[in-house]
Amino acid sequence: MKEKIIGSRYKVLEYIAQGGFGTTYLAKDTQLPGQDLCVVKQLSPSTETPKLLTVARRLFKTEAAALNNLGHHEQIPELLAYFEESEKFYLVQQYIDGQTIEQELNSQDIWSEGKVIELLQDCLKILEFIHAQRVIHRDLKPANLIRRHCDQKIVLVDFGTVKNVLQERNKSAQLTIPVGTKGYMPAEQARGIPSPASDIYALGIIAIQALTKIEPLELEEDDHGELMWSHLAQVNPGLAKILTQMTRYGFKDRYQSASETLQALNTFLDVGITKAQSPKTINQSLSDNLNGNDAATVAVSDTVENKSVAPALSPNTNLPSQTEPKQNQQYVVLPRLSPDMMLKTSSALAPPVLGKKILFPSLIIALVTIAIGSIYLFIQQTPPDSNQIPDLKTPRLDQGGGFREDL
Repeated sequence: MKEKIIGSRYKVLEYIAQGGFGTTYLAKDTQLPGQDLCVVKQLSPSTETPKLLTVARRLFKTEAAALNNLGHHEQIPELLAYFEESEKFYLVQQYIDGQTIEQELNSQDIWSEGKVIELLQDCLKILEFIHAQRVIHRDLKPANLIRRHCDQKIVLVDFGTVKNVLQERNKSAQLTIPVGTKGYMPAEQARGIPSPASDIYALGIIAIQALTKIEPLELEEDDHGELMWSHLAQVNPGLAKILTQMTRYGFKDRYQSASETLQALNTFLDVGITKAQSPKTINQSLSDNLNGNDAATVAVSDTVENKSVAPALSPNTNLPSQTEPKQNQQYVVLPRLSPDMMLKTSSALAPPVLGKKILFPSLIIALVTIAIGSIYLFIQQTPPDSNQIPDLKTPRLDQGGGFREDL
């Protein structure tokens, strides 16, 4: 088959995979200037049973019709051609350069919650689109999800098992044919009655597999057929609740649409973001009070538990005066500092200290000396009282009366 040209246009380069109803090859379009790569599917059922051959031919045509009717979507491969040659059917579609989720699950450890959420968001948007077209994929599994290398987006491939709800609503004969993959196929799909909730079930199983690294068929069930998995993974209870509802045994107990599932996931994410954000703390209040003061930058806390407020000061910061200067005196009003910041800024703001211990006796002596000197200067500068000047008109005998009495 290699090097063979199909449809006078598509040259087969290599074999990719063998499915239940066909073989897939990598080819190139020889009629395009760049000879773009493409995927060629050849209908080649693994059985010659007439009934199964009829089913295989119908599914093959269904994939071509589904891709054509879905129109263009950036995460769905584009249908390039569909034709019959030498009594064989071929389908040609856009080649997606990437790695399947199956390969990632086999080569990587347990996925983080963030990576699983990104997978869910990507896939739910695709399901939202195809379900709006009244189409059910019916074979959502890791091998049919490709992570595109160029943008890391998930691309949903293999639409050979899709079911058009409108066209087959009243065709009960076709509902008896179960199509899908064990482990990812819910009970109602196994009975031949799939619904949009069947695709949601499969996506939930893939997410659980990524979180636990356990194959779907190895997961235990309780007496009601519900999967018991949450104890096997370290997962947020909110996310676990969503995945559990996506994979409920009864399809009526699951989310009924991709839009509903996506809304529940977004609500969970919004609640998580709200809890992670701290309310306006006193740090922000201080920042508002500074009114754009460049001299102090408020250190805003990362979480609500941080209660201390400390303005961050640089060593060369010149703090502005908040009080009008009076004559030659200068006053500086500092922002309130935390104890830790006081220790850091004391060397820059406080005058130098010669020692930690003060000699109290020497200080007392100095104070007394200053006081005595002040009194002496006060006496020297005070004029003599006029009452103490001797009266020259008074007889000297009277002036010395006291002296005589002592004699």
